[in-house]
Amino acid sequence: MRLTVPSRSAATPSRSLVLIGLAFVFGLALALGGCGGGGGDGGTPPPAPAPATAPQVSQAPASRAVAAGATVAFSVGAVGTGPFTYQWRRDGQAIAGATSATYTTPALATGDDGARYSVVVTNSAGSATSSDAVATVFTPPAAAANCSGQPTDLTAESGTNAVGRTVTVALSGCTTTLPDVTWTQTAGPAQALLAARTQAITFEPAAAGTYAFSVAFRDGTGASGSRTINVDVTGAEAATRVAIRGSAAVREGARTSLRAWPTVASGDSLARVRWSQIEGPAVEMDTSDPNRAIFTVPAVTRDTVLRFRVTLTTTGGTTATDDALVVVEDHAQAPNSGAYPFNGLHVSRVYAYKLTSPFANELVRCTYNAQLQYTSASNNNLCTLATLPFLHQTTNGAVPTVAQIMDRVIVSHDWMGKNFEDFLNTAGASEDLKRMFNGVTAIVIGAQVRPSFYYALTGAIYLDANNFWITPEQRDVISEVPDFRASFDRDLRYSGLWRYALNNQSIFVPYPAGSRLSRPGPAELVFDAGWLLYHELGHAADFMPPAARGGLNNALSAWDNIAPRFSNRQLPSDLLATQFPLTSGEMRALADVKFRTGPRNPDDLVNGIPYSALTTYTPQQAAGFFSADRASDEYAYSTTREDIAMLIEEFMMQRNHEFRRDVAITDKIMPSTTSSTLIVRWGQRGRIGETSLKPRAQLVVEQLTPWVLQGNANAVSSLPAPLAMRAGESWAANLTLPAPPGGQVGRLSVGGRVLTAEEDRMLLERAQTGPHGQGGGVDTAYRPFGHWTPNDRWLEQLRR
Repeated sequence: MRLTVPSRSAATPSRSLVLIGLAFVFGLALALGGCGGGGGDGGTPPPAPAPATAPQVSQAPASRAVAAGATVAFSVGAVGTGPFTYQWRRDGQAIAGATSATYTTPALATGDDGARYSVVVTNSAGSATSSDAVATVFTPPAAAANCSGQPTDLTAESGTNAVGRTVTVALSGCTTTLPDVTWTQTAGPAQALLAARTQAITFEPAAAGTYAFSVAFRDGTGASGSRTINVDVTGAEAATRVAIRGSAAVREGARTSLRAWPTVASGDSLARVRWSQIEGPAVEMDTSDPNRAIFTVPAVTRDTVLRFRVTLTTTGGTTATDDALVVVEDHAQAPNSGAYPFNGLHVSRVYAYKLTSPFANELVRCTYNAQLQYTSASNNNLCTLATLPFLHQTTNGAVPTVAQIMDRVIVSHDWMGKNFEDFLNTAGASEDLKRMFNGVTAIVIGAQVRPSFYYALTGAIYLDANNFWITPEQRDVISEVPDFRASFDRDLRYSGLWRYALNNQSIFVPYPAGSRLSRPGPAELVFDAGWLLYHELGHAADFMPPAARGGLNNALSAWDNIAPRFSNRQLPSDLLATQFPLTSGEMRALADVKFRTGPRNPDDLVNGIPYSALTTYTPQQAAGFFSADRASDEYAYSTTREDIAMLIEEFMMQRNHEFRRDVAITDKIMPSTTSSTLIVRWGQRGRIGETSLKPRAQLVVEQLTPWVLQGNANAVSSLPAPLAMRAGESWAANLTLPAPPGGQVGRLSVGGRVLTAEEDRMLLERAQTGPHGQGGGVDTAYRPFGHWTPNDRWLEQLRR
């Protein structure tokens, strides 16, 4: 699909989470009291009571698949005038006593399979009924197979391997871990092994025959070994079939996904897709999208295989099945202790992309290692800059070569490194972007990294691979798990949207989860990854600004070089907050809910404002709070670190690519909303050119990218004034700015092609999940750190 504006994914990762190092756990709580956005002024009094509005369901209960004997917890979100009453129903009949916003079933039996749960939400102005959540109940899975006394176990899927179905082959460590694994195909029709350095490979045979593979490995003792296996594939491709795709090797504690790809014979139609688990420790699956199963990988004491089955049923009565296995790697995550920087974060398998890099042996150990510890400058196992220096120390501040950048790249799959390198060799990778890499020690790109973040403790950036895939086969190995904050704003009555536009077209293009479309090529990854890279590298430049890089101490870690400036509030973000602070207490409270804590109790104070009052703010009120202040985006209110990163991101996207950023406050996005029905209450294109924002942008550019102003002193002052959106018109109509002659605006399109309903919905999810990471649904089952983001978790710990 070739477009007038090069393509952009509809489901991309988050605005970054800046993870603050632990040096100050034991002594700098006072100095950090105002970090992360600081305290507010308490806001203004709640608005005068308005006429009651009927409830609307903003977050419906999500379908689940569980083993018999398990319970399921359902929840609902609603907006309107509170208080609400609730009545849960099963198959349309009221459930006695089920009258709160959450409902937990009794232990379910196989006879409960297919039961449908919904809830009626009522207030004085009316009621609303949620859509149904389906409970799938399957027979408890068999115990995981034993390794029969072997040190490793080489496993292929059981049953018949047929053309048109996915085949998985996995290597498990029975008595040892397997830190290094490499697969090679030795016979049969050639297959692209995109996960050749993980413990499991998958392929979809196009022809019958025998497929042979060898796998070489190094075990936990350092000893090398190898195994071989043959896989027989029979039969022709069936007209009605289903295949399971997804990552087949994950470490314990991960939140991961599998996707079913159904094909139905002509003249028939799909009736149901049913998930079950047939082997291994039982897990609960989120099946809110019936073609996708999301689950938490269980803790194990050795590598363990989980087997799943998907069953397709058509309206004509035809059934088809496919099985998939997922090998759970026995890899200890960080202990639950504040001394471990990756405590609470899932650390997935990665490796140095370039084996010839001078840092190849140290990159993973120094940056993405669950066992890193830090309690003080004298008690830690962080790498010093003598082992892994900032890139600036290699280039002396000059623009790095692509080879120098790639020396610092860590990946979970080889294609990620190749796509990233190919992008850096295109014109889309500006000289500004390359120079900004001087502020990092490493770049981690992973299929399980979500959300993306910068970590001051290691000096590295961590990127969601969803921004870098080109082919659908590459996309298959990336987790579809939404960012855990995706539902935090469910009780609020407005939505905040953003996008980048060029020539009155959005640069973002939807790729439906059920499609097999490819992105056009590496040059166009600037639209999928450019904003993210500028944002994360902006964080890196904040914690290690160019002016501070000349005095680095190689005997200290990245964090201990950063710590003195951080503790003395000398970072550029501190200067921005001091000289040009944001002032809206209401926006700070709303951002606290949307990006930090999620829903609260009605009487809880958020920045001095009752949560119940925040849920009454109309889109018009939120627009007034935001437009009168000097933030470039709502996310800027989450922390001072995000404030500065948002500004440099927008400036660089406009400076280097002429992409102007749209930001808008709209009516609440509901399940039936489209871009043509969503009404904008306030919005601007290119807000960074607003007179009140230019002094803030000037300071940011001076501090983070001083070479820009050295080359053009007017780079900020000459930014064009923003274009106003037309309040009262739709989000789709406001893509054309200013209004076209005659005021006629059609439906939202991409490259002249009108979008389908699914594509339109994906763009809406994309527009509201910029700070939240991966779109495509709400993962209500997952809440790491309580309701805190990793950055906020550390800040809260420091305050205590």
